[in-house]
Amino acid sequence: MASNSNSSIAIPIIPIPPPHGELPFISEAEEVLSKTEVFCLMFDRLMKDIFWAWSDYECLKVLLDLVCSTLEVVNATLTKIEDTNERIARDFKVV
Repeated sequence: MASNSNSSIAIPIIPIPPPHGELPFISEAEEVLSKTEVFCLMFDRLMKDIFWAWSDYECLKVLLDLVCSTLEVVNATLTKIEDTNERIARDFKVV
């Protein structure tokens, strides 16, 4: 007996009517969406705060770099003055 490999068995699809009222997963999905929306809003506020802090840091960093370079110049000047004072003190000891 020859078999037909192209034959298929038809499985009847019987639609199941939804229960009266709302499907149970819909309220859970709405709750998840609500929590997700709240999370996204909180995340957005946090990112704005981080952005503002970063921009404030960048401005402060420029000023701090300027202060550091000025302090380096002052330190070099004070070192020269100290060397000059030591040389003058040695000259007075010699005299």
